[in-house]
Amino acid sequence: MVFKTKSERPVSRVSDKKTRAVPVLFILLTLVLGACNNSSTVGPAQSVAATTALSGNFTPLGGLKEDTQVLNLAGSEVSSFDPALVSEAETSFVLRQIYSGLVTLDQDLKVIPDLAVRLPEITEQDTLYTFTLRPGLKFQSGREVTAEEIRFSLERATDPKLVAPDPASVLPANSYMSDIVGAKDKLEGRAEQISGLTVRDKYTLQIKIETARPSFLVKMTNSVFFVLNPDAVANGFEQPDGTGPFKLLEYKPGQFLKLARNPSYAGRPAYLSQVNFALGANSANGLVQYEQGKFDALKLTPNETTQLLLAQNNPLNQELLVKPELALTYLGFNIHTRPFDEPKVRQAFASVVDRAKVAQMIYNNKLEAAMTLVPPGLTGYTDNKGAITYDINHARDLIAQSSYRSPANLPKITLYSTGNPLAGALKEIYKQAFDLEVEVRQYDYKDFQSGLSQRQFQIYLFGWTAEYPDPENFLRSLLGTGSPFNESGYNNQKFDDLLKQGDQEANLQKRWQLYGQAEALALGEVPLFPLKYGVNYLLVKPYVKGLNLTAVGLWNLKDVSIQK
Repeated sequence: MVFKTKSERPVSRVSDKKTRAVPVLFILLTLVLGACNNSSTVGPAQSVAATTALSGNFTPLGGLKEDTQVLNLAGSEVSSFDPALVSEAETSFVLRQIYSGLVTLDQDLKVIPDLAVRLPEITEQDTLYTFTLRPGLKFQSGREVTAEEIRFSLERATDPKLVAPDPASVLPANSYMSDIVGAKDKLEGRAEQISGLTVRDKYTLQIKIETARPSFLVKMTNSVFFVLNPDAVANGFEQPDGTGPFKLLEYKPGQFLKLARNPSYAGRPAYLSQVNFALGANSANGLVQYEQGKFDALKLTPNETTQLLLAQNNPLNQELLVKPELALTYLGFNIHTRPFDEPKVRQAFASVVDRAKVAQMIYNNKLEAAMTLVPPGLTGYTDNKGAITYDINHARDLIAQSSYRSPANLPKITLYSTGNPLAGALKEIYKQAFDLEVEVRQYDYKDFQSGLSQRQFQIYLFGWTAEYPDPENFLRSLLGTGSPFNESGYNNQKFDDLLKQGDQEANLQKRWQLYGQAEALALGEVPLFPLKYGVNYLLVKPYVKGLNLTAVGLWNLKDVSIQK
């Protein structure tokens, strides 16, 4: 999602990603609501302007008036215009309008061809993917797109030099491209090229993966697979040059970001001639600006204002879209830091949290308490609630059975978040249950993300929004050994083996069963304690057509039109 009110603290995920990734009074940490900071490929004082003006000779379909096709939104800063470095949802949404890849998702989250003329031919026991490009593909600059540009983009995304001196494991490609033969060698500096990529001819690219992986094709919808113009890369992304339906018109960090229709787009041109994102102070008081007609759509958080809008007698009620989101907010435990290196302590700290009461009292039952790591609505959801239930007496017994014997013997505990009001509620819960004083520290997102990546926190509030609609995206991303998003440090060989078996299982029911076993194992050991699932609330003016929400938020703006 890309829309926010002033009260929302921009939270994203490298995910936020982590989704992914994105609060006012009584709002849990919400992923995908904003970029993590004001940094970007463009310097903070710079303005990025398009090299060409808006195309003035396009006649929208259906008799739409060209001068009315402008969409105004509240947005968040872009962390980078380089798809190889981005995995937080806010920036990914913007990049998805500028760039594109071989495949994408439709409104039902089904994989469909994008730059490819059709879905790939899959051979050699489901390990060789052959893609044929659509004819007439061009970058916004006019350069032709061939299989060589696709190869270049994938090779570059796995280049460890992009993040040096940091380890290549922080690159999004480590999560999304590691299935490709030779990608790990490239990421780890053992090879100069990815051996699993083959340019068969000018318009045909083959991708060889190590073993059959049902989730690989949907992974390819991630922004790390977007095709780049090598010339634009060489110029440091001063002017992003993609193949998407829009191009960057102008960007002034902290003020605004403007997109214009891409006249070189190979598909049906976008109806909108321009999209304007208000940034920083310009996006303040979002609801007021929406009511004044300054914003055509506005993302809301599930706070008291949203509950008011849900009332049938509120005139804005008819403009409110509500959509369950494939998102999870959780309490994370660093299993390599005392006292949470002991499973019984983690289980105890989870068992005193009444998730149903949290949903009722804090969210007025508008958000569903989360009992699983994989959210409902996602294919493969098993309704596996795990062994942790609300039981204060049992929690005290667990502490007594631990090496600490008593809450009084526990080391000092600090809970970290990015301004999440639930932190205060948890502080009170632990005081009442264990007579324990927990310190709460609220960080800005940049410092929070840095501390997480270095595993400095004992216990923290965070979350994840699906970057592709598959249970693997939650289980392996958050808890898989070696995942850059596994901030808890969870490392369980049986868990990894169950996921690996599920990865290779062609029978979907058996695959979900294996994933379900892995999830049950993790739920019992509690490296993460699920708290709530996500819901998207989006106000949309009646004259805005085609602005559709999916279970992973907004996907594209190509089909949006203004019909006043």
